Amino acid sequence: MNEITTGLKSLLQECNQKLKEKYQNQANLAQKELRNLISQKVGKIVTLNEIDQQEIEEWLAEQDVVGVDGSINTLGKNYPHYITLLQALAKSTDKNKEGIVKHEAFSPLIDEDRDKIRKKTYKDNLAQENKDVIVYPQEAAGKIKSSLLAALEILVAKDSILEWNPKLIMMDGSLIRYQMQAEEEWKRLVELALENDVILVGVIEEIGTNDLSKNLADDLPAKMIEMYDRELLFGLLEMGEMIKLEEIDSFKGETLSSVFLRTTRDPGVIGLDILKEQEQELDLIAALVQSLTPAGGRGIPIWLDIVDEEVRITDKMMELLIDNYLEPGLKQKLFHAKSLDRIY
Repeated sequence: MNEITTGLKSLLQECNQKLKEKYQNQANLAQKELRNLISQKVGKIVTLNEIDQQEIEEWLAEQDVVGVDGSINTLGKNYPHYITLLQALAKSTDKNKEGIVKHEAFSPLIDEDRDKIRKKTYKDNLAQENKDVIVYPQEAAGKIKSSLLAALEILVAKDSILEWNPKLIMMDGSLIRYQMQAEEEWKRLVELALENDVILVGVIEEIGTNDLSKNLADDLPAKMIEMYDRELLFGLLEMGEMIKLEEIDSFKGETLSSVFLRTTRDPGVIGLDILKEQEQELDLIAALVQSLTPAGGRGIPIWLDIVDEEVRITDKMMELLIDNYLEPGLKQKLFHAKSLDRIY
């Protein structure tokens, strides 16, 4: 065991050195130079205006802010022997309004879900440009689960418009996720939001894009060209600053407008997406998000944290549900992982 531990320690030290060397290259371009480069070729860096409680209330004009989030948990590990529960919640800032919840269950062992997997696998393989690359059923099943969760979140957002007519809906994550994973449901939500003057905004805590490095490739040192936006922007903005992505080539560009902003004392940034049709509201929404985010928090509005906590299907909850509503024999036969039976 000591030999294995030493080997792992050595590997981690090697990874640490490689990462250190890579990110030390960022010093080749000083932060001031990078800020200037972004301002010239990507979009303006602006300081957000403070919004106090009275201004927020006047802007809302007795309407609500709604937070939307989803959760997923799975019993069983290997395809097809698992069952997944999904849940989405829309929660209003009006405490008198009960949250809107939607649920879904998915398992490749259920006939209807197996049929969905077959169709998805066939469709994805037909669409493959490289016919040597095969999409397998387990991959198709993973995509279906993602689409189901996105669709559930869209449905609760849609119902919140029909029942509450809020001023603003904050959705957890980029809006492009809904557009890509549940296209038809997303189109209906967008139409409904625009008809009712409801602003849709995606709040992105974990930024996974590399739009900045792609758009600045001709001006960056070689090793910085492969860096993701999260890495380039770490520590670059002051708290309360925002980059308006005006001159950027992005796959979101046709339907969405985006910004990066730093809302807390943490040096990391978050992102916001908004519909192109509503981009005139982006400065105001960014300032609102800043005002609703604790300075010592993780970067996103406290209301989304509350929604996340309420919607989450925890391991304990999953265990209780399975133990109470799934026959023990079926659980043992179909979903029990042998690794749980280790005696050491």
